[in-house]
Amino acid sequence: VKNEDDTCMPLVTLSHVMCAIREGMPMKMYGEIRELPQMARVVLCVAVSLSEIWGPAIMTISILKKYCHQAFLQRIMDEWGLENFPYLIQLLVDSSLLIADDDDQFSAYDMNAKLKSGVHLDDIEISFGRSLLEEGGFYYDLVKYIKRECPHPPCQ
Repeated sequence: VKNEDDTCMPLVTLSHVMCAIREGMPMKMYGEIRELPQMARVVLCVAVSLSEIWGPAIMTISILKKYCHQAFLQRIMDEWGLENFPYLIQLLVDSSLLIADDDDQFSAYDMNAKLKSGVHLDDIEISFGRSLLEEGGFYYDLVKYIKRECPHPPCQ
């Protein structure tokens, strides 16, 4: 039974839910993600997108850079981001948002160094207050492309 008052009630959207979770469970990580430089966010989102497909698999820096190059081609990442890729990787590792496989020997300049995501897609979405995998968006298309071209790691 629908009351007349029901039409005046606001609709709760996914962004409202994410905002409520973020505010209700204050976590340092959410703030760190929001405060990252834009290019570091892109690298993190690409890494998390790869993790969505491959699970907790370990990826090399070269694989991550290969897919970040797609972001560059789509004008989501600028030339500065690609030129300073080791800096962005080190920033994300230092923040524990990416985890180095061999922490003692890790170098962000070593293209064969292995990484895995330190966060989940939900963490990113809650931090940004929106879904990354919206149909037609870059990350949605990236995930679709990887599922089609490289469904199992490692692909180089």
